[in-house]
Amino acid sequence: QPMGGCSRNLGRFPVSESINERELTCMPMNLCPTKPRILETAITLFSMKGYSGVSMRDIAREVGISPPALYNHFDTKDALYRAAVSATFEDKSARLFTAMSASKEPLQCLQGFMEAITTEIQEDRSFHRFMQREMLDADDERLAFLGNFIFNKVQQPFTQLLEKLKPGCDADLLSEMIFGMAKQHFEMTPVRPYTSMNAAGERTAADVARMILSVLTPFFREVDK
Repeated sequence: QPMGGCSRNLGRFPVSESINERELTCMPMNLCPTKPRILETAITLFSMKGYSGVSMRDIAREVGISPPALYNHFDTKDALYRAAVSATFEDKSARLFTAMSASKEPLQCLQGFMEAITTEIQEDRSFHRFMQREMLDADDERLAFLGNFIFNKVQQPFTQLLEKLKPGCDADLLSEMIFGMAKQHFEMTPVRPYTSMNAAGERTAADVARMILSVLTPFFREVDK
């Protein structure tokens, strides 16, 4: 139910029922982390209902503040959307970049990257579901934002790594195929109980990463004739 101010416990953000809305919008971030709660809630709702299916009023209700309090932080839904996506992806991209830069040996970098990206996909289903919805919605402006300011942060250094591993390869196509392998197993989770693949259940991120590497390693070690 709608509540004013910091009025309930949402996820990892404990809040006090005694804080009113005015105090909420003025308190230091470390005492009542309103903005992080807003961003996390927005991503969750966008992943469940899509961009068009979520209003600022919906987000305010889930956070536990009034719409005017939400507008104190973000002037428009688009501004909130961009901030939420950027904040969510910032840590992910940093971890992925670190993983693919951790060694001077390109194949070791690929191993670290595959372990990192499969872990991200497995542990954050909400963000992965959000990305699937955005692809299906196919809104040009939002896709341009995701491509230019989100995907390129990982895609560009990853294709450079692939070019080191296999000079002259179609690194763009190869990167898309690798990302597809990384996420496909986890995308099958909802339907797996109704298929013949259910016996072993969902594998771990490490299992998926090892399988992908077992497929890719011979390709990268193959000498072009």
